[in-house]
Amino acid sequence: MTHYYPKYTYLLVLAGVVAILFSCGKSNEKTAEQKAATDTANAVKTPVVSSNQSELLKLVITPQGGDFRGFKFGDPLSKIKAEEKFELFEDSTDHVGYTHETENFEAIDILYYLDNNKALNGIRVDIYLNEANDAQSLYNQFDTYLSGKYAPDSKQGKRTTWKAKGGMLVSLEDVSKGKDFGLRISIGSQGKSTEKKPKPLQ
Repeated sequence: MTHYYPKYTYLLVLAGVVAILFSCGKSNEKTAEQKAATDTANAVKTPVVSSNQSELLKLVITPQGGDFRGFKFGDPLSKIKAEEKFELFEDSTDHVGYTHETENFEAIDILYYLDNNKALNGIRVDIYLNEANDAQSLYNQFDTYLSGKYAPDSKQGKRTTWKAKGGMLVSLEDVSKGKDFGLRISIGSQGKSTEKKPKPLQ
């Protein structure tokens, strides 16, 4: 009977090795699952990064020239559609809307308002931001930029206005509310005129 012991011993050792390898595999699986869960939790806690506000300002006002982004009041709709680089998201009888989203999930919406001849007569820009500090920083930069381009008119709370040519107002407003942060810029018909419009020629 003694000649069977080595075979039983061999089988016992083999079973032990298989059991150890199996438990290691299970341990590795748990570790991988725990790591994935930890990575997911960390990703949720990571705050959304904001763009450099100077770069965001340049993105909104470029290309420069004209009254805004290279366009002048009175320009035809066809020119706006041919030259605006942002993505068209709205095309109505009295305005066209363009949008752009940054890699940091900020968004810029621009509405170009049209008169009865389909010519540009007003602009509204809505900028959606991630943090209150972003809104304040960008507000300050736009304040400086617009003050260098137009004559100051008034400042009330979170709204500053300037006079553009023809008596039209340019306004900058911090429209942040609750956890939604953003700015609005209005030029032309959306900024409202401080002077009476001339009567049409008879």
